[in-house]
Amino acid sequence: MPRPTTHQPQVTRLIEQLLKVNRLKNLPRQQKTQRLPLIGRNSELRLLHALLTEASHGRPAVVLLTGEAGIGKTSLLDPLTDDARRRGFTVGRADGSPLERDFAFGVVRQLFENPLAEYDEQQREALLESAGPAAAMVLRDRGFHSPHGDRGSFATHHALYRLMGSLADRAPLLVTVDDAHLADAPSLRCLSYVVRRLNAQPVLLVLCTTEGEHPHADQALDDLLSAAHIMRLAPLGPDHVQEVVRHAVGGPVAQRIAPACREVTRGNPFLLTELLRILVRQPEPPTRITEQSIRELGSPAVAERLIASFRSCPDAAELAHAVAILGDRTEFALAAELADLAPAAAARALDALVQMKVLQNSCPLAFVHTFVRNAVLDNTLIGRRIASHTKAAELLRQAQAPAERIAAHLLNSSLVLPPWAADVLREAAHLAESRGAPDVAATYLQHALNQPLLPGQRPFILAELGSVELSFAPTQGIGHLRTALGSTADAQGAARVALSLVPALCMASAHQEAVDVADAVLAGLDSQDRDLTWALNAMAMVSQFQRMQTAADARARIEQLSAQLPDSPDLRRSRLAFLAAMNSWRGEARTDVIQYTREALAGADSLFFRPPGYYALLSLPSADEPHTAKELYAAADRFATESGSPRAAAIMAAAHGKLSLAAGDVTQATREFTAALDFFGRDGATTDGDALSCAAGLVEALVPAGRLNEARATLAEWDLLSDELPEVLHHNFVLCARGLLRIAEGDPQQAAADLEECGRRAEVWQMRNPAVAPWRSRAATAHTLLGATDRARKLAEEELAYAHRWNTPRTIGHALHALAMASDGERRSTLLTEAVTALEKSPSRLGLAHALLDFGIHAEENGHRTPALEALRQAAHLAHICGAAPLQARAQHHLTALAPACGTACHSSPYGLTPQEYRVALLAAQGATNRQIAEKLCVTVRAVEFHLSGTYRKIGVKRAGLASALSGDGTSAHGA
Repeated sequence: MPRPTTHQPQVTRLIEQLLKVNRLKNLPRQQKTQRLPLIGRNSELRLLHALLTEASHGRPAVVLLTGEAGIGKTSLLDPLTDDARRRGFTVGRADGSPLERDFAFGVVRQLFENPLAEYDEQQREALLESAGPAAAMVLRDRGFHSPHGDRGSFATHHALYRLMGSLADRAPLLVTVDDAHLADAPSLRCLSYVVRRLNAQPVLLVLCTTEGEHPHADQALDDLLSAAHIMRLAPLGPDHVQEVVRHAVGGPVAQRIAPACREVTRGNPFLLTELLRILVRQPEPPTRITEQSIRELGSPAVAERLIASFRSCPDAAELAHAVAILGDRTEFALAAELADLAPAAAARALDALVQMKVLQNSCPLAFVHTFVRNAVLDNTLIGRRIASHTKAAELLRQAQAPAERIAAHLLNSSLVLPPWAADVLREAAHLAESRGAPDVAATYLQHALNQPLLPGQRPFILAELGSVELSFAPTQGIGHLRTALGSTADAQGAARVALSLVPALCMASAHQEAVDVADAVLAGLDSQDRDLTWALNAMAMVSQFQRMQTAADARARIEQLSAQLPDSPDLRRSRLAFLAAMNSWRGEARTDVIQYTREALAGADSLFFRPPGYYALLSLPSADEPHTAKELYAAADRFATESGSPRAAAIMAAAHGKLSLAAGDVTQATREFTAALDFFGRDGATTDGDALSCAAGLVEALVPAGRLNEARATLAEWDLLSDELPEVLHHNFVLCARGLLRIAEGDPQQAAADLEECGRRAEVWQMRNPAVAPWRSRAATAHTLLGATDRARKLAEEELAYAHRWNTPRTIGHALHALAMASDGERRSTLLTEAVTALEKSPSRLGLAHALLDFGIHAEENGHRTPALEALRQAAHLAHICGAAPLQARAQHHLTALAPACGTACHSSPYGLTPQEYRVALLAAQGATNRQIAEKLCVTVRAVEFHLSGTYRKIGVKRAGLASALSGDGTSAHGA
């Protein structure tokens, strides 16, 4: 017969398209009992079916299916034999086995067993007789006793060839041998003899072998395969893995976890099947499966198969175990030493593992499949695993490996470790914390505490553990810091512990304890410890400053601290940060707030997010310089990300929320404050001052958005609806926000009470800046609604004075607006005009929308319909941009009432431009500069820029295209 090769075109096309799959057998939760379809295997099946057709027409062929272990060769034989039987083929199947490979002609006996069983006894005798006596000797039950032993003879081989020919004459014949590399030598030699003599007979022989496994009779197998089509099977692709996973666990889950399944199995069908078998047996429902849990799973079935594969090469088993213990990217010499193998033996074992597709053919060493590595580890008894990890840690330390790599093995070792273990674990913890993994650092330190320690070492490790826990488990961290402080013998050691404990207590609102701890440690410090003394005094001051009853004591410390300058750059940055916050709260030296914040951030690190460092960040939005704030926040965001601290992330989210609120973007501010509260969490956070300020910020964003029920629910969730809020700094922000909510809810009486109480407390803290807490303007609004206009005007005038002192358009405009609404007649009109003018220069679009609305209403009441209409339109537009639905609805209501009375003149502007936008656009189209337009229309340059921005957006052109766009509307530019 012809001897086809792998270079034939149809085989080449097949290899180029190879896609791998394996059916899932007996998976739990599988509703159907029939076999699952072979997914993504169409090209292979098409070729096999085509060869089956060719064979049926008298063109025999030999096919080799090969690939790594578990690649799914056997799964192709089932549909092939099913198709063959449907076409009337006689099918003979055999499986090579290590237990039977020493039995001569064992595979041949399997092959002829089923074909002969299809005939009655008389027909079988006739077939055997026609084949010759040797065939009967091999196949009869009385056994084979050839004088040539297990090699057989020419007569034997020829008799079996004639028997196969006789069977093929009666019906086409399909012969399959699975695991042919394990078949006995006489059977392979016999098959080789047969296939070389087949000519125009309807026979298809399919053999399956596993790459990397040494054949029992390599010469006989090589001779047989020299005439074969070779189909080398590849792993599953991503789409096919996902389809297999979908069959096992469901569609939505499959899409999420399929990439992880492919990652750990590399698309190997047997490994994928075993992985899914384990996954669907987990107690958790499939929807709870995570990518990380998939990466950690192993399989007893995989381990059993590996053990069987390793029997012929024990050294390979030892090396695989060593690489599994050490992890991927392991040095060869290190793995060999851990396996107790000489270099030459280890090299041979490595080559065997590479051939078996257990390890990659590369250095450093790594498993081909993570799932296989997990199986090796899972199959290792705990005693050996502990001993191996302990030895691995020692070897890695001798090799000067990174501390975290050594520590990973120490975590898996016995509880009693060498004396150096604690130092390595501490170094690993420091590295983990520096890369933003405080939870990992805590794990190392907890393990270090279980080791034999030097005298005096335990308090320092406890302090380190407590410090890293503050970022993700503050209550637990404070507990460890307290224990560390109580067990520290020397004053300097106690001071270093207190440097972490005092700010942690401050953040947990345990202010008195924080002051007591700081003062107790200060009493034992030497006066020469300048920086330690300054730092503890500063932290005690921050804790005192938080409570109204001790705020005066804090001011005394502030004077003392201001007279001293610490040597440490970190402490100098903390000092600047607190000065920035104090200047902001007092409403003094606005430019210093920005400069101090910039200097405090220069060279800062994750420790910046302990008080008072980050206070400057929360004060920065009050300066009304959004571009500068965003620039500085970008640097702080990097520190927060590097720290890996949820608290740092919460603080930055709150800072961004304040910045969005200052710009009037209540939609974005709501998102950011909500994210911040999620970072803070709820357990125990109702005493966390920063979390309470964040809740107040969320209320400030929800109220203008019209989400009053959500705002009230937020206050209730954080226990902030009580009439008697604690006299703590952060509750001032709560009172200011709650007053705003009560105004919106139509309760000016309670609003005035909240806001006046906020003012009483604010004076103690010298919190006078309306950009920080605009309690006066809000209280003025409440008093105006109650008819107490004298009190309203007094409060608004006080706020205006403080606003001029701070000197930002936003605070001045808000104060003017509040004063206008407490006034009447011509004074109201003048003040509203000034408020609008001021707010047009500010970043506060929401404040401008409020002022425009009241300006429009007042203009309408006084019969000035055109300016009223323009103001109302701008107010509605800005309210929409800001997400302030109630304000937009009010503006639309007045517009609807006003627009019909204005006649068609009010609607003559093209592109939906407001009249003022249209006037500005026409002048710009004539070539006038922004300043010339402002002078002509008696408005500010900022107002011109604002109107032009709206015009560009509506028309869809920039300044250069205005003339062309407006000339097409039929209106002369001179009409401006």
